Amino acid sequence: MSKNETTLLPDESDADACRRLGFGVGTRIAGNQGDGVTIIEITAIGDKKILAKAIYHFSFCCKEGKELVRPECVWTLSCLMWVEAPKS
Repeated sequence: MSKNETTLLPDESDADACRRLGFGVGTRIAGNQGDGVTIIEITAIGDKKILAKAIYHFSFCCKEGKELVRPECVWTLSCLMWVEAPKS
């Protein structure tokens, strides 16, 4: 995966990318910004935007993962390559 790789196609909204990839409400997706893997759970898909909550982050530097309790907020898929993550 290259540094500037993204889930979004050119001129595609976050909501459209979710629909294209089959990501629905409740889907967990994982992305890696270089410092570790973050998993978010999609809570809503609108016309253009998505809401999600961060639920897990694994830090490579600390070699540990921790569950997160974060409120939902607007997320973008534009900065990372996101893939579906299995529910544990």
